[in-house]
Amino acid sequence: MNPTVLTFVLYLLVAGNTTYFLGRSLYTNGEHFLASIFIQRPEIVQPLNTILLIGFYLINLGFVLLFFTQQKDLHNSISIAEFLAEKIGVVYLVLGSMHLFNIFVFITIEKRLYTPNPKR
Repeated sequence: MNPTVLTFVLYLLVAGNTTYFLGRSLYTNGEHFLASIFIQRPEIVQPLNTILLIGFYLINLGFVLLFFTQQKDLHNSISIAEFLAEKIGVVYLVLGSMHLFNIFVFITIEKRLYTPNPKR
C-alpha cells in the first residue's frame, strides 16, 4: 500500500474515532451538567444535548476533512509520524477549545438565569 494512502487512513481512523468517542462521552456526562443549569426547564435538556452532539460531530468531522491535506512527501516512517502528530495534534486542540468554549457559554447562561436583575 502507498505510504501516503496508509497515512491518510490512519489519520481518518484516529481523528474520526476520537471525535466519535469524545462526543459520546460529552453527550453522556453533559446531560448532568445541562440538567443542573436548566433545572427549571428539564424538558429541554435532552433535546439540547442531542443538538449539541450533532453540532459537535458536524463541526469536528468537517474540520478533520478540511484539514485533510498535505504538501509533504510521505516517504518514510519519520515523515508519516510527523504528519500524523501535526494533524492529530491540531484536531485535539480544536476539540479541546470547542469544549472549553461550550462550558464558558453554559456557565454564562447559568449566571444570567440565576442572578437577580437589579431594579432600575
